[in-house]
Amino acid sequence: MACNWAPNLVLITGVTGHLGFRTLIHTLSAGYTVRAAIRSQAKANAILAHPHIQYLNPGPRLTFVIVSDLAAPSVYDKAVQGAKYVIHIASPLMAGREVPPSQYEAYFVQPAVRGTLGMLEAAKKSRTVRRVVITSSIVALAPLPLLNGLERSERPVLPTDRLPFVNGPYKTEFAAYAASKIAALQEAEMWIRTKNPKFDVVHLHPSFVLGRNDLAMNTREALQGTNAIILGIVLGRTLGSNASASVHNEDVAMAHVQALSSDIPGNTSYILSQRARWGDVKGIVQREFPDAVQKRILPNCGSAETHEVAVDTSLTEETFGFTHLGFEEQVKSVVGHYLELQSRNRLNTRTRGHEEQVKNAEYRHQRGHIVAV
Repeated sequence: MACNWAPNLVLITGVTGHLGFRTLIHTLSAGYTVRAAIRSQAKANAILAHPHIQYLNPGPRLTFVIVSDLAAPSVYDKAVQGAKYVIHIASPLMAGREVPPSQYEAYFVQPAVRGTLGMLEAAKKSRTVRRVVITSSIVALAPLPLLNGLERSERPVLPTDRLPFVNGPYKTEFAAYAASKIAALQEAEMWIRTKNPKFDVVHLHPSFVLGRNDLAMNTREALQGTNAIILGIVLGRTLGSNASASVHNEDVAMAHVQALSSDIPGNTSYILSQRARWGDVKGIVQREFPDAVQKRILPNCGSAETHEVAVDTSLTEETFGFTHLGFEEQVKSVVGHYLELQSRNRLNTRTRGHEEQVKNAEYRHQRGHIVAV
């Protein structure tokens, strides 16, 4: 039941995503009790059956509340009851779906704003929440022309930077996604100023999030999301130019958990990023996975250029007390996991083939025996 109470209860949204699942793992590993807001019981069952969750064996420290529409009015009111903390990750992402341009605002902007404000209102009603951590993005701070390489800046992107919200229509999904993050940040900060709740808010702004996706069960699923940039280069695609800013999924997940601590000042934005060099991917892969390259498991013949986007993460590293994992670690994580999945898939295929051969042999034996009789 949503009204259950625990002294360190954290409500988390978005646990069925790349970042959200890893954040769930780190939150449970840190000793917190977690209530995950999830769209269906089937998704909850899938999370509970995952090997990482099975290994942690959280028992009653992990419960679920079904929230079918994350942007519906008052949808989080019951979910947040008794919680001391909230980690709000769920928000519309660019998932490769064919969203008609006429629907960009309804698909990206409106749910992001409604979900964020709905969570803040629910936290205020709860009287128990002391901190809300919201997953924003670098796109809420850095102009699109800068991120797309069309403009340059003589200074780095700062966590105090803010952008004006621009109404649609939007030309691309990326523009609509950026608008959703700008609007959600703007509305959340305005809500805090006007409502003056008893809790504070931490906004986390990751750049391109890279790293193994533990929810991917096969290589096709591994190619989804931002990991597709690295894997595209490795698998032979020509990708054009990308911003020189990325961050390891582990850093982002751990920062969400650390941000629950009162040692981290609230009502503040923190950027999570480090310097990326997309042209270095092939060299890293050649050095770290030479056998896979030699055997052409990894063609390692694609390309991508890098345009400079300087980002100031000094506040984050000083406050959280860590140094971001470098680009090489991100590449190793993504490609290493891809190879794991490919090896597992080949093994499963051989196993199924062997089982089929055994069944066929047993059938032929039985049929031959019947005929002989």
